[in-house]
Amino acid sequence: MKFTASLLIQSLAAFSRRPRAIRWVMGWVMCAGVLWSEGEMRTWRSVGGHTTEAVLLGYEAGVVRLKQADSREISVRIEQLSAEDRTLVLQHETPDAPGMMPKGVIGRPTGRREMVWKPLTGDEMWPIYMPEQTKAALVGLPREWEHVESEYFVIHYQKQTFARRVARMADFQYQYIASDLPGFQDRVKEKSHIVVMRDQEDWQAFLRTSNSAPEWSAAYVHGKLMYLYDIGNNEANASILAHEMSHLVLNRFFAKQPPLWLNEGLAEWYGNFGYAAFKGSKVNPKQGLGRLRDPMDVAGLTGANGYPTDREEISRFYKTSQQLVGMLMLRKEPPDFVQFLQAITVDGKPFTIPLANVYGLEDLNEMQNAFSKFLR
Repeated sequence: MKFTASLLIQSLAAFSRRPRAIRWVMGWVMCAGVLWSEGEMRTWRSVGGHTTEAVLLGYEAGVVRLKQADSREISVRIEQLSAEDRTLVLQHETPDAPGMMPKGVIGRPTGRREMVWKPLTGDEMWPIYMPEQTKAALVGLPREWEHVESEYFVIHYQKQTFARRVARMADFQYQYIASDLPGFQDRVKEKSHIVVMRDQEDWQAFLRTSNSAPEWSAAYVHGKLMYLYDIGNNEANASILAHEMSHLVLNRFFAKQPPLWLNEGLAEWYGNFGYAAFKGSKVNPKQGLGRLRDPMDVAGLTGANGYPTDREEISRFYKTSQQLVGMLMLRKEPPDFVQFLQAITVDGKPFTIPLANVYGLEDLNEMQNAFSKFLR
């Protein structure tokens, strides 16, 4: 794609042989505003990779005005800039622009929840960081796509009735889970995108073409993007959404990922209780976990770096992970679990260190004994 302003093409091309690094965190471009003050000279990059040194003069009606080192002023459409630069412009010039996260403290959702539903239009609604094969698979589906913005997300959908439920529940679950992480902030300034497919037929066609997730998946999160479809059951849809929202929140809040068992166990925890919270129901966590008849052993579960290949073993893996996380969540107070999580996802420590420091379980044998007692 070429710039409409020929002067900018010439200016950027002159610097094209001097590539500069762009920082990526888990597939999402992080805003570099904290490293740059408005009015300072910086390097600007186009989607084609050309760069130029300039000062940001302003942004209005989709046009970014820049002043180069030689004092020449140039104008460029914002969509022609790199994702990082677009984020920077929107953050500094229009903090309330479409696609930007709202400011303020994220509180526990309470009372009646009004839905934010703002239709979006434009030539390119898909996020630039979406893999090309994934985007091609979505665009290749037979039904047209619509695009909308909720309070915390940009949603791409084929069926409005289901998309509206997703928008309402997604905003609630984001607040619900984020409020369980006191002292931490969302590191990303842009809203995450949720792709909502109409039915299983389109979902399976998408998975085959995109090769983006196992065929048994009902939904998945990749970096800051969520993909799901309407399975035809409201409660199951809500549980799946809450599960995936846990993954999304962890990706947005923490730079380091927890081990697989902890990541999936926490997601199962919220998948189990998230819908009940959305409905306003009171849940007894211990009772709500149910009984686990054939758990995996702790050493095998915590040592797993990938998912089982057998579907029955996959189910066993998820259920045992939820119970093990449930044991940790209920063993002490919520701030203790947050401390445990922080040591892993912020400090980068192996989980066995905070396991001993926070829970007093010195090794996997002690964890296994505690888990066996918890399951009785």
